[in-house]
Amino acid sequence: MRQFVKTVAFTAVVVLACLSFAGPLSASDGQLSAQEVRETFIDREWTQGSGVFLFGSDGRWRYRDPKFRVEGVYELNEEGVICAVNVGGQAPGRRTCYSFFRNGAEYRYFHDRSGKYWPAILK
Repeated sequence: MRQFVKTVAFTAVVVLACLSFAGPLSASDGQLSAQEVRETFIDREWTQGSGVFLFGSDGRWRYRDPKFRVEGVYELNEEGVICAVNVGGQAPGRRTCYSFFRNGAEYRYFHDRSGKYWPAILK
């Protein structure tokens, strides 16, 4: 019985370790390049399900949903990550970075401040 408990405990530790490294998405799971982000998300509205984002080719961005509006400026770096800064309105100066991923025909983005992945649905 003691050996059985040790085996189960060891197996659980191994499984948990694998899950902690697996993560929902990574760069090898289709992170978009800067050019792909430009072609897919710049000057095109998209949503995560409740609000609408727009990153313009002029370096300005906005987000709107029924209860919240924010806008500002952004930069797209060489790795394909957009870092946006709020200007005026709510939380001025707050910086948020977005990394975009493709999985088949679907897109997701990683929101650095929340540490979560969200759907990115093109409109």
